[in-house]
Amino acid sequence: MYILKTITYPTLWGDQRLYAYDGNKEEDSIGIVYSVSGIDDFDCEINGRTTLKNEIRKNPELFGLLPKEEYPVIIAFDACKESVSFQIHPTDAYARNKLNLKYGKSEAWYFIEPPEEGWVYAENKKGNKQAVLDALEKNDFSDTIGHFPVQQNDLVYIRSGTVHALSKGSLIYEIQQSTNITYRLYDYDRIDPRTNKKRQLHIQESLDNLDSSLKVKKEEFLLNKTIENREFDLTHTILTDEYTNNGTIASAISVLSGELEIEHHTLKQGQSCLGMPNETVHIQRKAEVMIANPKPYWREI
Repeated sequence: MYILKTITYPTLWGDQRLYAYDGNKEEDSIGIVYSVSGIDDFDCEINGRTTLKNEIRKNPELFGLLPKEEYPVIIAFDACKESVSFQIHPTDAYARNKLNLKYGKSEAWYFIEPPEEGWVYAENKKGNKQAVLDALEKNDFSDTIGHFPVQQNDLVYIRSGTVHALSKGSLIYEIQQSTNITYRLYDYDRIDPRTNKKRQLHIQESLDNLDSSLKVKKEEFLLNKTIENREFDLTHTILTDEYTNNGTIASAISVLSGELEIEHHTLKQGQSCLGMPNETVHIQRKAEVMIANPKPYWREI
């Protein structure tokens, strides 16, 4: 088992709710707390002595990975006081053909607190790329991108290539593939106070990856339920007694509420640990958790 140290990421659209999820209280506006990540830009420390990326590079087989593979998912807690940009993530095909990466970036959101108006932006309502081009020309997406209703405890799965955006008020547990690339399509003409300029858009890359046929998937995700997707399975539960990782890749246990004491280590809300394949760990104090089990589907495509 490995205990991970969180990474705080301040953003233009964040707030202070992530203080409760191990966010750094010296930051005024936190958009993301990375709880599990092993990529160059966001590489969590483990057990206070090394990083996840370095440990996997040294011994990938321990994590159920092959040489040169990285931990395939990133887990974070996100909070937004205002809506984030309309965005599209690279598809598997684009990632392989254009970026020399193994896979794109699908993701899922579990709503700890729902958005203020009860919906997020998702899907091209008109079902064709021309509608998005027309919206870009008018600088108005109100008739093109859908308002997708969500509630507390919903899990929303977003396949790579789908246009989407979190709307203001959302507080989520997020799991995404570790191809941590976002293409901004539209950003409300906001000015970044750090630069006094509009943030960079990626129009051509967004359009190259846009699949207007895709629909998001939503399920109520109450306790003691498992939801399976192509890239990862998620289990929402109260973890008690012991846990065995029956998957082929290290599983990520993230604390949603309370404090989890596991193998006599205490994990606070927002923190995570990794359980190795076939490893059994013992629980001394129960807590509400999300358990993520990555699936190595990319080896077959």
